Amino acid sequence: MKKFILLAVAITVVVGGGAVFLVTRGHDDNSVKVTNTTTGNSQEIKTGDDALVAVDACDVLTETAAKQVLGETVKKGETTGHAASSDDLSVSNCSYDHKTVTTGPALAQAQSADVVGVLARAAKTKAGADSNKGQFGTAKPAGVQDVSGYGDKAFWNPQYGQLNILKGNNWYIISHYTGINATKGTLEQAKQLADAINGNLK
Repeated sequence: MKKFILLAVAITVVVGGGAVFLVTRGHDDNSVKVTNTTTGNSQEIKTGDDALVAVDACDVLTETAAKQVLGETVKKGETTGHAASSDDLSVSNCSYDHKTVTTGPALAQAQSADVVGVLARAAKTKAGADSNKGQFGTAKPAGVQDVSGYGDKAFWNPQYGQLNILKGNNWYIISHYTGINATKGTLEQAKQLADAINGNLK
């Protein structure tokens, strides 16, 4: 379905994929009700700051962004975050690495790797959104450093070497490090990656 914008109108008709969708105001000013006029099925969708936006980590950390940070010879890692998803949150991760040592012992190769990664926790419900936002409010860990310029809120966690970013209702965990110990990543490294993907945050 093509994207649409609701601008001070009570009813909008959208045609997409052969179906007609009737868009009306939801129960409050921060939602719209989308009805498929063929099936009669309706769904209320949040808008504005309350919007629940689906996201996959690999749509945020694209190969282009990884190459911008690591160089042209990057290799995509395995994606395993979906196992942590729940009814309230969709969890995905994406990583790329560049190794300066490509032969010999596996440990030597791993220790030479420059790695970038993004773990995305996308809210699927209000409970998921509240959980994500809480991590940047009352549940924010001790010993972290607030960082400006990324998303709506951000903080650096030196214990784990991670830059945490809240954008809308979604929480992104940014990592950039060299070797096999992710906690050795620095804020400057994380910012380098964050600058490359900032426009992809939803």
